[in-house]
Amino acid sequence: MGSINAIRLSPFVRHALRTGWSEDALVDLCTRHGVSRAAVDSITARVPQDGALALVEEICAASDDDNLGLHLALEANSSIGILGVLGMSLTNVREALEICTDYLHRFNPKRSTTRFHVDENGLLHIRIGPEPPEPAWLRHFAETIVTGGLLTLRRFTGAQIKARWVSFRHAAPVDVTEHAALFGTTDLRFRAPATELVLPAYALDLPHCNADPALAAYMRSQVDAQLEAMGGVDLAGAVRRCLRDALEQGARPSIGHVARSFKTTSRTLQRRLAEAGVQFTTLLDQVRCEWAIALLQRPDGCLKDVAERVGFSDVRSLRRALKRRTGRTPSELLRHDREDAGS
Repeated sequence: MGSINAIRLSPFVRHALRTGWSEDALVDLCTRHGVSRAAVDSITARVPQDGALALVEEICAASDDDNLGLHLALEANSSIGILGVLGMSLTNVREALEICTDYLHRFNPKRSTTRFHVDENGLLHIRIGPEPPEPAWLRHFAETIVTGGLLTLRRFTGAQIKARWVSFRHAAPVDVTEHAALFGTTDLRFRAPATELVLPAYALDLPHCNADPALAAYMRSQVDAQLEAMGGVDLAGAVRRCLRDALEQGARPSIGHVARSFKTTSRTLQRRLAEAGVQFTTLLDQVRCEWAIALLQRPDGCLKDVAERVGFSDVRSLRRALKRRTGRTPSELLRHDREDAGS
């Protein structure tokens, strides 16, 4: 069974309360569909996807707003879940998509989730939600998710990104004037094989206004913990935690070190990571950079000492790794943190 972030339901539940539903009726609705009413406004809680969609369907069926999905996306623009907070704190759109889509797949390994690619014409395709043979999302839910996704990108980057085209699996509504205004395009495709937001590829490299590497590292640890608490086998998260522990203890972790802590061989660990779609060297680079950022924020943070402590061969290697990972040099990261502390 797949799951979704419970906060996706929050705008629909608020709409129900505004339009005459009683709290008791909503509690009953949530209970019937296996959704915790208390979880709906939580940025961390996840609920069964099938139950959540059935709940949304009942609320939408009782509404006379033909563009409810669009209107709720506008309302929900200030509400983001734990992956949204993580995405906001990352360096740019590309990094946010790479990391957050990976987590979405880990939460729902057997279902279609968000994925993206750039085509030969330089267009960024972001596919969202189920594809055949999985059933399509309800129209208003799909429109809330897609519209909310574009609004979130605009909010994170401060850029008024316009879609080249947008496609939905559901039938076209009678009037698409509001859709065209929100997406910035009249190229709206309905009854399409996939739900897709297509943007100019330059959007991938737009920097985030509130990028915060320290917050990003913290949020990743929270998402990793949530995956573990759900009982899923999050091998990448477990390896990351092992690497963090080793670095904090002053060790220089290798794949052999991690494999021994898991009571397995290096070859088996490499194979299992490959099956999960990750590489040990990538995880090690991520954790080294996160730990380096934390050390640099200390009053006694020295580039040479930090480079040696986190396992880089020299200061130049540390600079390159941080620039590649965060888009900033060590001095820029320190200046950013001091400015934040003084604001």
